[in-house]
Amino acid sequence: MGRIKEVEALECPMSAMIDVVFQLLIYFIITQKDETPEAHLAVNLPSPDKDAVQPQKKPQLLEIEVHPGQVLLQGVPRSVDMIQDTLAYLAKLDPDQTVIIKTNVMAKTSELVAILDLCKGVGFKKLNIMTLK
Repeated sequence: MGRIKEVEALECPMSAMIDVVFQLLIYFIITQKDETPEAHLAVNLPSPDKDAVQPQKKPQLLEIEVHPGQVLLQGVPRSVDMIQDTLAYLAKLDPDQTVIIKTNVMAKTSELVAILDLCKGVGFKKLNIMTLK
C-alpha cells in the first residue's frame, strides 16, 4: 500500500502548465508585428488605357560628385559658389529634376552635408545619395 501513495505523490498537475503555455501563445500572437518595408519605392505603372498613351519624357539627372576637397558638377570641377549659382538656375527651370549626389568614401561628411543643404536650399525636391568606391 505504501508504494501506491508514493506514485500518486510524484504526479505533477498538467493543467497549470497548459494554462501557462496558452497564455504565452496568446501573448506572442497579440504582440507580433508585421515587418515594415525599409524603403518606399515609387513605381510608375503604365496606364490601362492603351489609347491614352502619353509620350514619356526622358528623366533628367543632375550628377554631383563629392570628393575630398573637390566637387564635380556633371563631371566638371567647380567651386561651391559656382555650383550654388548653377543649381539655383537649374532649380528655377525644373525643381522636380532628380539630383544624384555621388560621394567618395574618403570625403568629409561636412562636405556632403553642405552640398545637400545647398540642393535643398535652392529648391530641389528629389535628392539621391550614393557612395563611390
